[in-house]
Amino acid sequence: MSQAIQIIRLLGLGKAIRTQKRFGQALPHVRGYAVCSCLWALLETGALDRLLEGSPVTVDDLAAHYHLDRHVLESVLNYLDGLSLVRVESGEVRALGPLVQLMAEPRGFFELTYAYAPILARLPAMLHGEAKYPADVQRLGKYVGRGSGQLCRTLPYPVLADMLRRHGARLVLDLGCGDLAFLFYVCETHPDISGIGIDVDGPTVAYAKEMLAASPYAGRIEVRQADMFHLEEVARDRPDVDAITAVDTYHEYLSENDEEVVVRLLGKLRREFPRAILYVGEFCKQPHERLRRRPVAFLEHHLLHDLTNQTIAEAPRWRRIFRQASLAILEEKVFDVVGHGYFVLR
Repeated sequence: MSQAIQIIRLLGLGKAIRTQKRFGQALPHVRGYAVCSCLWALLETGALDRLLEGSPVTVDDLAAHYHLDRHVLESVLNYLDGLSLVRVESGEVRALGPLVQLMAEPRGFFELTYAYAPILARLPAMLHGEAKYPADVQRLGKYVGRGSGQLCRTLPYPVLADMLRRHGARLVLDLGCGDLAFLFYVCETHPDISGIGIDVDGPTVAYAKEMLAASPYAGRIEVRQADMFHLEEVARDRPDVDAITAVDTYHEYLSENDEEVVVRLLGKLRREFPRAILYVGEFCKQPHERLRRRPVAFLEHHLLHDLTNQTIAEAPRWRRIFRQASLAILEEKVFDVVGHGYFVLR
């Protein structure tokens, strides 16, 4: 109390109150950056998953097992202890409930944002025109896939899996399958559906095959390295494909003024797989005025996509693209509250 009185005498009551209030307003922004950076670092090193196992571990063992600088590790853990995310006592550390909850369903939010950390780190250079995406700075592809897969289990996967079931799908061709998160979900929820996952990235396919081998679905899922623009061989080998899925995939080939690449791709898929129904889950751009009134997570989503030259289309534009590809919309669900749309096409 005596120290507070001294500060008030020095600054005056009004200025002291204003200063405290303004620092309080700034703290959540600064703290959010610091917390994310600490959690991202622990995530990348593997130490975070060890903490989430539940049992306490000594700081020394954590540092030794993951080859970490003990001083830096202890600094990070002490900071997170101050926020009651972990507890450090007598040389041991354990995760607390709030951290466990953050790393449950919202974990994908942290991982997907971490994928764009290199972009945010180079933002001053990008503003000055000294760095361009993707020539000079790239996303962390591993975390794009991991974060997206985890986030999609909350709504996109359940919606699309339900559509597949109701339209009688049996063999699903998943475009840009990543780590097979969607096909795993479909096989987990619908035991009479099988899948083929294709991805153009070799390391991603190798990782997907490792994941598949360790899963209970090795007999129901096949993984191939293939370009979705050139699926002639897949079409010849598997004419029984009756469903083609793409979750947050097509928008990467859009630009503000050109949608012809996506139109041609959809038309090509329709011709090569004449039996197949197309299932599309895509971001639907939210009006900026709506985000200003209610700044949900899609504000960050739009920022990160804009910085990496990914065009997000409004729902009416997606409908126009489907018409141009001579595809009829059999069913659609557009959830404006989360900025996502789902379309069944033939």
